[in-house]
Amino acid sequence: MENDFFKRKNYSPPKNGIILFGIFYLCTLCLAAVLAPALFYATKFLANRLPVESFQHFIDKGFEKFFDRAQLISLLILLFPFLKVCGFHSLEDIYFVKICRRKFLLTFIGGFILTCTIFAWLSLHNISIFKPVVAKVYFWNLFKFTMGAISIGFLEEIIFRGIIFNLLSRNFNITCSMLLASLFFAYCHLGVGNNLRIDIADVTIFSGFRCIIPTIMSIGRGFNSLNFLNLMAFGVLLSLLLLKNKSLLCPIAFHMGTVFALMNIRSFVDVVTFACGKYCSIGILDTWLSLALQSFIALGLIVAKREKV
Repeated sequence: MENDFFKRKNYSPPKNGIILFGIFYLCTLCLAAVLAPALFYATKFLANRLPVESFQHFIDKGFEKFFDRAQLISLLILLFPFLKVCGFHSLEDIYFVKICRRKFLLTFIGGFILTCTIFAWLSLHNISIFKPVVAKVYFWNLFKFTMGAISIGFLEEIIFRGIIFNLLSRNFNITCSMLLASLFFAYCHLGVGNNLRIDIADVTIFSGFRCIIPTIMSIGRGFNSLNFLNLMAFGVLLSLLLLKNKSLLCPIAFHMGTVFALMNIRSFVDVVTFACGKYCSIGILDTWLSLALQSFIALGLIVAKREKV
């Protein structure tokens, strides 16, 4: 793998690109800290005045979920100004280039099939216990999952593969950049400020800032080595899809397919396991089969890339 993959004509990357991203990340969290209580009170206001069950559903989820979602909003607000500061004059500078619809659809299906294969294997081998979940208004869920898959796949791939991987590759070789970007990808998915248990009655304008340090330290769900390795392998796989196809739309499509399958599966069943004398929820992808499948696909992409070159 050569560094010239990211070389663009008339493009001069900033020498302090990594520092700029660190500042951007902190600014995103600070804006989310302001938006989170504002969104919470706006939702609570609507829940008290409109007979819509979804408003109360969001309130019951807790304040930390608002901070989690506010990060996506603040990311979207600050993303394009940050691209300009870093010298990315167009989306093509982060390899957001067109691919044929057939390739996009097949890549989406590939991510969807990967998740469904892991879930089917869990079901057949009875490693986990599947607790049925009552899915209310499924068509609304389908719309919600579709929008969630699009927003998560789009934003996360622009950040982790389009920007971070891009900037790292100008200071390190491609392999090292891919591993570092995947490491940061795994780190960012471990905590996201959840499980802080901020009492809804005590939500203030400063509640959002109470989520920043735990988010930076990735405190929340606890550290699971298998989960971390799976997230890193997923990041490497997405990076290889970018390298092979020279378009950010390929990892976006694969990411969307995976998230869409995960959200749909979790709307019907909850994956639980018995540990420490009690049942606890686990991720569908937190299995050795997931790690093996992702590693196998990544190896295939590496071999295919070498053959092509």
